Amino acid sequence: MTSYRLVISIIIGVILSFFSAFFFNMMVILNQIELHAGSDVLRIAALLVGANFDFDMISFITGSPSILGFFAPEILAWIFIGYISGTIAKGLRRGVIAGSLVVVIVLSIWIILSIFSQVDLMALFTENQLIETLGGIISALIGVLIGGSVGGLISGPYEEF
Repeated sequence: MTSYRLVISIIIGVILSFFSAFFFNMMVILNQIELHAGSDVLRIAALLVGANFDFDMISFITGSPSILGFFAPEILAWIFIGYISGTIAKGLRRGVIAGSLVVVIVLSIWIILSIFSQVDLMALFTENQLIETLGGIISALIGVLIGGSVGGLISGPYEEF
């Protein structure tokens, strides 16, 4: 049976994903919205959700990685989302599951919003951009796994009543 804590943690994680990267990197995202979106609400939502996937973990690892480079706003946003989701879900396993489901749902929302706002998705999934997009998805998964496991461990084991 599905726990209400797990469902609530996924819903809150998805809601936080719209604003979390914005909190950590406000001016850059505001400039992107002003430059690309104008007054189109769907495009603004697609940019807010897509900003979570901007950090490219593959290029970070293959380049010259540094400790400070790892603390990019996007990875901090995913750690924050994973921590909150894991804390609400309660328990290590449930925290990791909730965080992983949040990434899958947010990625789906990003693709659907991009389709409706007429963003060229083929550009994101071809040639050089494919590595950057996959790096963004991998960094999201790594951040959520770190945050979800820490949040799940801190909140204690899950107990059914």
